[in-house]
Amino acid sequence: MSRKLPFAGRPAGPTVVADGVVIDGVALRPTPLPGPIRGVLFDMCNVLYDNTVWRRWVLRLLSHVGLHTSYHSFFRIWDRDFLVDVHRGQREFRDAFEAFLFAAGLSRPQIEELLAACLTRRRELQGTLRPLPGVKSTLTRLHQSGLSLAVLADSEHPAERLSEQLQRVSLDRLLCSIVSSIDLGRTMPDPACYLTSLRAMNLPAEQVAFVGHDTAQLAGAADVGMRTIAFNYDADARADVHVARFEELVEVIGTPVRVAAAG
Repeated sequence: MSRKLPFAGRPAGPTVVADGVVIDGVALRPTPLPGPIRGVLFDMCNVLYDNTVWRRWVLRLLSHVGLHTSYHSFFRIWDRDFLVDVHRGQREFRDAFEAFLFAAGLSRPQIEELLAACLTRRRELQGTLRPLPGVKSTLTRLHQSGLSLAVLADSEHPAERLSEQLQRVSLDRLLCSIVSSIDLGRTMPDPACYLTSLRAMNLPAEQVAFVGHDTAQLAGAADVGMRTIAFNYDADARADVHVARFEELVEVIGTPVRVAAAG
């Protein structure tokens, strides 16, 4: 018998009226950030690549055993109460996901049946990581303009492993730094995560733009003094600029002239 999981549905977020958003069929042009901007720090998941494929597959699998919930409410709990420990190196992914399925109301036999399939599918998808549309060309243009580009990721993998993943899609050569939460034992929005990346970039916060999708992570970047750009973002995400297409970052961040003028 079909039943609902005990997770509340996602609350309706505020209507975002911002640059780079289509409103009533009209696409608003993004406004350039006040400069000088000399570096760009990117979140990795759902900014450089799509992190939803495996999650949507999991929800379809769960629906076959009669469990139904919304994507956002289900995985908000996963991210907040379970995955964060994985990204800090405090728990293995398998153990965290097993505990999450149990908390979601699955029986032990159901969990044992589903766990192996879910983890196998996840490994398969990790081997086919591809950048989101516009990412590679945009990062290339930003790099050629003289901007310092870096990645800050909440991840179960150390920076060395993330570098290997990015190398497979020819993005690693465009980056001056990769920082992973598991190496720090901390996750965004902890200020230490952003400050570590800024030190690696050798740039002050006010000269770096953070590109993210998560509401709390964008707020954390703003709190340490960075400009913020929301892409593929949560409904309630606040940022200096919101962009609908990754390619708009070139216009938002500025031209090689602005970077050169910054010294």
